[in-house]
Amino acid sequence: MHMKWSIYIFVLFFCMGPKIQSQENSFLYENNKILPAEEVFKINVSQAENKIVVEWNIKDKYYLYSDSIKINQNNNIVEYMLLKSDKYKIEDEFFGKTEVYKNFLRISLDNNEDLSNYVILYQGCAEAGFCYPVQKYFL
Repeated sequence: MHMKWSIYIFVLFFCMGPKIQSQENSFLYENNKILPAEEVFKINVSQAENKIVVEWNIKDKYYLYSDSIKINQNNNIVEYMLLKSDKYKIEDEFFGKTEVYKNFLRISLDNNEDLSNYVILYQGCAEAGFCYPVQKYFL
């Protein structure tokens, strides 16, 4: 009788082991998946009167470096104004104490009639430690 139970338990673990392991791997993969930058840092651009408004909706547990945000037109720096943000100071392992934006960021810039050749540059990271390369968004 003891031998039957041993064989039964062995067969049960042998058949169920791969299924349990694949479910664990699936769980780990989904939680550690690197999302595309455009999914993590969603940008919306709108025009209001004589201003262009750029807004980032930043996914939970991600952030943008405040110093990384640059706007260029024809290789010239374009000044912008901070309208609204969730700004935090963090201790970054590469940059030391630095300011970041979480959740959202809204800026505005003057609406030049020529909207061509505007490029928005930005960079951010996941709190889990993965950092994205500098991203480019073309208006």
